[in-house]
Amino acid sequence: MFQLVSLSDSAVKIPPANLGKSTLEAVTQELESLYVDKVLAECGGLCVTLYSITDIAGGTVLAGEGCVCFDVSFKVVLFKPFAGEILEGTLASVGAHGAYVSIGFFSDIFIPSSNMQVPSEFDEREKTWVWDYNGETLKMEVGAPVRLRVVGARFPESPKTAEELAELTPESGAKTNGSFAPMLVIADVNADGLGMCSWWTEHDAEQA
Repeated sequence: MFQLVSLSDSAVKIPPANLGKSTLEAVTQELESLYVDKVLAECGGLCVTLYSITDIAGGTVLAGEGCVCFDVSFKVVLFKPFAGEILEGTLASVGAHGAYVSIGFFSDIFIPSSNMQVPSEFDEREKTWVWDYNGETLKMEVGAPVRLRVVGARFPESPKTAEELAELTPESGAKTNGSFAPMLVIADVNADGLGMCSWWTEHDAEQA
């Protein structure tokens, strides 16, 4: 789920207000503002924390700006789930298009309708997905624990206009609140042990 990645940035600018701090402190603060909680599409993941700074060089004063520019090598921790990985989270929302799952620090995990347990259908009255498990009706419950399998990660191109945003689908980055997801993890629950955790807990209890 997490991966340590080495990066470098030759233009880390320390503003005048931070020049009274130690170089390490000032550079750390700037790197955290630039990278932490940001999607790094070129690295294939979301930066969750700055792990270490391995080298700081330069210290060039930029004329007209008052900033000091450093060349920095550092390591970050990325959230980078791999295909086939099993994750557990909380069912955040459900709709006819599928369902969203949150794992706390990341909420853009999407289960398309085609990746639900088979056979399943969307109940329009209760606004949830229902799985017919050997004649037993099992429902997806928002706010409850869910177990899923990662299919892959996508990094949709950011829409440039409101019209482009309106045309997006959930699988291309559109979120239920009308915003855009720069990183989207596609998942499925169509296998034994996947789906709502309560389904399998209750099943195991019945078998005991």
